[in-house]
Amino acid sequence: MRTAFGKLSAKITPPPAVNAPRVTTFRQFLLEVARVRVQSGAGAGTYVPYTFRGRAALEEVVRLIDHVLGSETGEPLKDARLGLAGGAQFGKTTLELNLAAYVASCRFLNPIVFLPDDKLADEIVDAKFRPDVLDQIPWLAEMTKVGRAVNESGKAVNTKGAFLVTDGRRKAVGMFRGLQKPPTTFTADIVIEDEKDDIKRANSKFVSGRMTASALRFHLEVGTQRIHGAGQNLVWKNGSQGVVLLASSSVWKTFDRAAYLRTAHGHTHVESVPPGFLNPEEAWPQICRCAVTGTPRPDDPKLGFEGDFRREGSPEVVATFEPGGRYYYADPATGEPLDCERPLWHHRVPAMLAQRKYTVRFAQIGTPAIDLAQIVAHWTRAVGDNEEMVTFRCDRQALPKSAAQALTPEILARSRAAGGFYFGEGRADVPRFAGLDMGDRCWYVCRETASAADKRIVNAAQIAIGDVVGRVLGLCKADRVGTLFIDERPAVSEARTLALALNGLGELTAWPTIDWKNRDTYMALPGGLVWDGRNQKWLNLRCAVVRFTKNQLGAGIEQGAAEFQENGITKFVPVVACNRFETIDRVVREFLTPAENVVEIVRGADGRNAVRTDPAMRLPLKAAGAPRILEAVEAHFLAGSQRVKDDKTNELGEYIDGVDNHLLFANGYSALAETIGGTARAVPFNYERIERREDRNRLVPTAGDYLASGGIYL
Repeated sequence: MRTAFGKLSAKITPPPAVNAPRVTTFRQFLLEVARVRVQSGAGAGTYVPYTFRGRAALEEVVRLIDHVLGSETGEPLKDARLGLAGGAQFGKTTLELNLAAYVASCRFLNPIVFLPDDKLADEIVDAKFRPDVLDQIPWLAEMTKVGRAVNESGKAVNTKGAFLVTDGRRKAVGMFRGLQKPPTTFTADIVIEDEKDDIKRANSKFVSGRMTASALRFHLEVGTQRIHGAGQNLVWKNGSQGVVLLASSSVWKTFDRAAYLRTAHGHTHVESVPPGFLNPEEAWPQICRCAVTGTPRPDDPKLGFEGDFRREGSPEVVATFEPGGRYYYADPATGEPLDCERPLWHHRVPAMLAQRKYTVRFAQIGTPAIDLAQIVAHWTRAVGDNEEMVTFRCDRQALPKSAAQALTPEILARSRAAGGFYFGEGRADVPRFAGLDMGDRCWYVCRETASAADKRIVNAAQIAIGDVVGRVLGLCKADRVGTLFIDERPAVSEARTLALALNGLGELTAWPTIDWKNRDTYMALPGGLVWDGRNQKWLNLRCAVVRFTKNQLGAGIEQGAAEFQENGITKFVPVVACNRFETIDRVVREFLTPAENVVEIVRGADGRNAVRTDPAMRLPLKAAGAPRILEAVEAHFLAGSQRVKDDKTNELGEYIDGVDNHLLFANGYSALAETIGGTARAVPFNYERIERREDRNRLVPTAGDYLASGGIYL
């Protein structure tokens, strides 16, 4: 039992110095300090020194991290972002845990590792960080107290998932936290987001705020790509888009290093693909061969999309997967084995390197540390099972694929090929309809509809909320828009202003009082807009706001009016109530064909009804110098086409929210405008006599008569 004097002495006596080695780079920490657990074989359960062997491509990624940290230059790069999109079990957990340990113990920087929820955060501390890192590095364990932290006020606190590192003079606090809610309290120099696809995007936006006080502000996002245009895939696409390149030994012998290799931004890479090099995951499955004789030969059969091995040009199956078979990576054209221990990094968007937006993709395919036989076995199962194929694409190829995502890059590429037109090209006398998704940034899409089977996206734009009224009025005029539909919220005032202006109601001074449910009501307005109470719909509609108030599928589209007070006057604008799911689903299906089990009967040019075999909606072709909004169109369409999936029943539910899907919604509003606006065309503002449909012998009075009577005709 300790005496009061002993306790006091312990408090005032400085802790003994830790005998820690001098480690200057993260690469040195991995190679000289870190240890990894052996998973199989005679040494299973033991720990051995870390090595890049079998995962050679990771070495340049580590050099890039050291470059950001300024490990060798002494000049850290502020506000750098690194996105690492990888397949399953490529070593990301080992990398991020040791990075957290290195920056805290050797650089005394504060790391926070964010995971999708607190349960995963607790598990990674107990099952990975303690046994695989702290318990393997005695001097680090001496310096570290798990469950202890220092908050922003400098007070020591007990908190699960935290670790406090000190050498007696300096301190650093590391955290493992779930990101199921916006983060608060603790500050960081480095933030690591693990499994980006499972973290709510809204919460992820608050992460940068944790690094406000830091002089580094390094953001690392690591995870599997599962969704096109969202999550980790969106991170990768928004950066330098680094991929691995492989080649055979003979290609390496003639490789012109001076012409292609660049050592910049802290690592060695190429900015264009040298002859003979290929990206392994995109060359799958033809990159895989079966050594029939046990030794690689140029005439060995290649793995195909059917899941078996055949020789080039022959339908004969030479081999099928066997657990004891010999498989290897080879150039699909020459058959030469690929040297997987000599990878090159190729950045497809090198301009992003200068902006410190580094992104790389690391797949199991082409990685010697991952047994190729198990990859082949998985492929043979995947070719006959859609669910297995989703897993294969995400875990093995490090490419996004979701059974819940209706649109894919291939489907959008088919749409572009079917259209054969470029951005800005239009056809005369073809009706046009537009949609506008509102927010701090507003998103505009204009479609051209020649027929049910021939539609085009002819324009798209991103608009600041402060400019939206003027810009959209100009776009509608330039694009010859017949009808524009706008989501009512959140920019209610701007939406109403546009609806008033486009319907010719902006200068109206006498506003009638209407019973919108009365089917005997018939109202004509000066700009040509007519309310047909009998059929509960608008005629000559130019603009309406949209509400998603129809919660039941099949409830249809309801037309009416949204009344509001302005300057003491009760005004109104046309409103359309509909179902959110059906609005999105309508435009998603325009891209799909019988190949995706979407069958639609349309009238052909010959007047006969037939099954539509091409996509109804066509996108502009991609060309050099095309506006970047086209990339946003594709990203929003892909991200927004994913549906919520029940893990227990595999049933698909609503289209997901909380992703960048604004242009998909804008397109959905344009489709509603097409459905309700019909063949409405933009015409000069005027007042005309309009014949009443149910009584062709009676004419609607002129604008002057309308104003004199109060504006209601029964």
